[in-house]
Amino acid sequence: MTLNSDSQEPPEWATTDRSDPDRRGVIRSLTESLVSLFIAVLLFRTFVAEGYMISTGSMAPCLLGFHKRVECPKCHQLFPFGVAYDTDAPEDAEELVQSRSRAVCPNCGQTGIDVSDVPRNHGDQLLVNKQAYLYRSPQRWEIIVFRNPAKSTEAYVKRVVGLPGEQLQLGDGDVYIDGRIVRKTYQQQRAMRILVHDHDHRPQDDPKYQPHWIPMAEEAMHEHEARQPAGWQVDGNGFLLRQGHERRPDREPFRWIQYQQWIRSGGLHDTSVPLAEWPINLQPSTIPQVGLRYDPQTQKLSCAGAMPETALNEILLLSDDENFQTAMRHLYSASHVAPLTDDYGYNPDDGITIPNPIRDVMLSCRLHLENGTGEFTIQMTDGVRNYSCVLDASRREVRLLIGEDEEPVATGEWPKSFDTGTPTLEMSMIDRQIVVAVDGQPLLDSWPLEIPDARPAPRSAVRIGGRGLDVRIDQLKLYRDVYYTSARSRNGVNRPFELGTDQYFVMGDNSPVSFDSRRWDEAPVDRKLLLGKPFLVHLPSKPGRLRIGKHEMHLRMPDFDRIRFLK
Repeated sequence: MTLNSDSQEPPEWATTDRSDPDRRGVIRSLTESLVSLFIAVLLFRTFVAEGYMISTGSMAPCLLGFHKRVECPKCHQLFPFGVAYDTDAPEDAEELVQSRSRAVCPNCGQTGIDVSDVPRNHGDQLLVNKQAYLYRSPQRWEIIVFRNPAKSTEAYVKRVVGLPGEQLQLGDGDVYIDGRIVRKTYQQQRAMRILVHDHDHRPQDDPKYQPHWIPMAEEAMHEHEARQPAGWQVDGNGFLLRQGHERRPDREPFRWIQYQQWIRSGGLHDTSVPLAEWPINLQPSTIPQVGLRYDPQTQKLSCAGAMPETALNEILLLSDDENFQTAMRHLYSASHVAPLTDDYGYNPDDGITIPNPIRDVMLSCRLHLENGTGEFTIQMTDGVRNYSCVLDASRREVRLLIGEDEEPVATGEWPKSFDTGTPTLEMSMIDRQIVVAVDGQPLLDSWPLEIPDARPAPRSAVRIGGRGLDVRIDQLKLYRDVYYTSARSRNGVNRPFELGTDQYFVMGDNSPVSFDSRRWDEAPVDRKLLLGKPFLVHLPSKPGRLRIGKHEMHLRMPDFDRIRFLK
């Protein structure tokens, strides 16, 4: 046996410096890691999930295609403005939209917003679960990704509205299955709602702008009520009512804040005001062509759309009749309050699309109940009846009232958050039903409504009332539902469309421009074409600017506000 001592010379192979690794081994290890990662990503994309980027705006504003991120110069509301969207001729869409450089703010109605210098932003990027429908079928109102029935190399994203074996038809913006309206749950309403007006974003330096929420004086029923102090007062971005000291709040009149959809111009609505007689010396032929007309039988002075201020001033100079001038000023103001419509700030104004009046709305507000034993009310109307959600602090209950009936059709318990916090209260009249929720949870069972067909949408659909309370409300937001249009559609419009086995009827949220089952030659989407269910908007970006000296570069920067899970 040979023993090696410390003084012995080591063999030649042992003199290699062990701090210097085998470079060939490092390269081989790195190559194996990259190959393994590539295989893992390939397997993940093949069997689990895959990413898709949206290019068109057919699902806006829920999911965005290529768009511009615009800030309104008046109310400073941010909104997306599409630069590509679905049309009957998709090859013309890009040229069609790029030729327009003006946007309209969907919040305050400011027109002519120049977006020519606003950089283009990429669409939402979706992570799609490819195994979602391996063991279950798509559900109504889910967003799905599928292969284009006409061109299998293209992937589309739409929302499921019709299921296999059903007969689907559209009517008044709603979906009917087998002759009955389909109603969304509260959570589905929240997922699809579209912002109409955010009270926190109001023009501060625009003298022509009129607020959308107006404190209204209730007509005095008795002499002592006429001497009561004023009701709701403007308080920053909210409203404040101070009546918590009243000993008999049930004898107090309700004080109201009413929503009005004030518009700057345009509109197709008719407005009338009373006028006893037409001025004797005023010739109708001298009136500017603004749609002004007078009916001596009904003694009504009317106009179509919002009357321009220039036209009002010209007409006032034509007659010094005080009654006529008063009626004209009243008509001018009233004509700028219009029914809610299905306008999209995302879509360029093509001058062709006619907006549809809607009544499907949702109100959201934050409530601060400070003192008192009175009542707080949210009241909505369909143009025929009123629907009132009453929070009764004395009885500590929530009631749903219809019309003038004092007996509630539904009652609920008083939430603890009304006493201990500042809850968010929501009420909706969507899909011909009433839904009430607090902090994201339904408070009452939904109540179905029977609204006569062809009933005009009301001018003022929502108001908020209170009496006998110290209460403050803020964070007022009004939303609307998707209105499914039938223009230029062939399927499910004039008669029900029957779906076969494993067939689905799909539509886009941006209904006026979406190219979907309503317009396709082959309307349904077969189950075999499904690619999966999107569950995450990931890696969204927004345009950024980097200035170096006199040079400026446009960059894509992460937009973390748009990262969200899809339900």
